[in-house]
Parts: sequence; C-alpha cells; structure tokens
Amino acid sequence: MDEKGSFPTIKISLGPRPGKKSIKRLQELNLTHCCTLLSEREGGRQIAKVCNQLGTGEMPCEWIWLPMEGGNLEVLRQTDILSLVATLKEAIEDQVDAHIYFHCSAGIHRTGFLVYILLRRMGHDRSTALLKLAELRQVTAEQVGDDRIELAEDFIANSRI
Repeated sequence: MDEKGSFPTIKISLGPRPGKKSIKRLQELNLTHCCTLLSEREGGRQIAKVCNQLGTGEMPCEWIWLPMEGGNLEVLRQTDILSLVATLKEAIEDQVDAHIYFHCSAGIHRTGFLVYILLRRMGHDRSTALLKLAELRQVTAEQVGDDRIELAEDFIANSRI
C-alpha cells in the first residue's frame, strides 16, 4: 500500500463460494481474479481448481487466497487485515482493468467486511461505500452487520489498514 493507504480502483463482483453450478455464470463476468476468503479447514485450497475454469483461453482467471478463519468479530479482530490487503494489492498490481470475484462461504460476512474496506481504501466515504456494497450484492449489504462495518471503520481509523 502506498503512503496514503489507497487501493487501486478495481471492478468487483461478489457472492458465495463458487462451484460447478456457478462456473458458467461466473465465466460470463470475464473475471481476471477470484479471491477466496475461506480458511484451510474450509477447503480454501480446493477453490483454485474452480477458479482455473473461470478464465478464457486468452485471459486466465488468477486465484488469490486470503485465508480468513471466519467472520465473527473476534476472529476478524485477530486477522491481519493489513497483510491481506497488501497481498491482494500485490497480486493485481500489474493487472490493467482488474475484475475480482470475492467470496467466502456465503459471500456475506467476511466478503462484505473485506470489500467494504477495499471500497473505503479506493476513496469512497462511508455512505458511498455502503451504497456500492448494496449495488454489488444486496444480501451482503443487508447481512454483513453494522458490527462488522464498525470494526472495518476502526481498522481504517486506527491506520491498521
């Protein structure tokens, strides 16, 4: 991350864990990356195989694994969000017009929390970031929870990301 902590503007899609039934729909998005927020115990590594099927012959879909052990507040407080955001930024730094599909298991708690932080780091204020999150996926915006949004704001305000 640069001195201001900003994040490059990217196109974002989000949803639940991808699987065989969602491959065709996800292929139509022309994704450049698939970002998995599942832990090892949740089978996070297995998603790499699915993500490999999401690209086209010309444009492979690269898999990014940012393992998070869960979406409850205590786990999120103990997660090294700065490191995860830095890993993500490094993974896409040479990509023009990155389009990333973010997911955890249901695509709600961890996904909403991290994508909200990214929207804020891309320069959106709180209300705009919340609106954009709802535009991306209504169920995520409705169910991410005010407590996770407040925790994300704490991370941002305390320069932890």
